[in-house]
Formats: sequence, structure tokens, C-alpha cells
Amino acid sequence: MGELFLVALYIVLLVKYGTTTLLWTAGILLFVFVIVWLDKGNKGKGRTGRTPERPRVRIDHPHYVSEDESECTICGRRIPAYAPICPNCGVRFNAARKDEEEWDEEFDEECAWDEEEGW
Repeated sequence: MGELFLVALYIVLLVKYGTTTLLWTAGILLFVFVIVWLDKGNKGKGRTGRTPERPRVRIDHPHYVSEDESECTICGRRIPAYAPICPNCGVRFNAARKDEEEWDEEFDEECAWDEEEGW
């Protein structure tokens, strides 16, 4: 109901004060366009002004036979699987990557042993 009232009011203003109403409409639309355009430049930069955090990646190494383990990319040590903090250097991980190369090697070796035994 409110929208119909605003449309009717706009039509009345357009008929009574044609040029002035069109200039006000153009000014408001231009103002909105400038605000939206300026705000697009700030997307992804955050409103706090902080720089993005440096990635500290934990490499997860799943195993087929033995227990899974992870690797710290900062100090290079092997740590218990999926640990949120490296017990050696104390870094808190904010990203993880999976390396399944050791799992594939252990699986292929297990399959080779099974073939030798006639499974």
C-alpha cells in the first residue's frame, strides 16, 4: 500500500513540478550509483583495515597401514594427525592441505604383498 502511495505522489509531483522532479530523481539516482560504485572498491579488503593473515598450512599425510600424521610447513616436523597447533614451533594453523602420496604407496605395497601370497 505504501508503494502505491509513493508512486502516486511521484506522478503528482511530476505533473505539477515536471523539470524539478526529474532533476531531483536524477540527483538521487546519481548519488546512489556513486555510493554503490565506491563501496565496490572496498569489497574483500575488510572494513577493519587489517591485512590478510599469512597462510600457515598443515599438510595432512593419511596412511593406509600406520597412523595418520601431519607436517608443519613452518618447521618441517611431523606431528600427530590433524593437530591445530604445532607442538614443536607453536604455530597455529589456519589452512590444511592433503598429501595422499604415502597412502597410495602403502596401498600399492599391500596389494603387491597380497598378490605374492595369492589373494
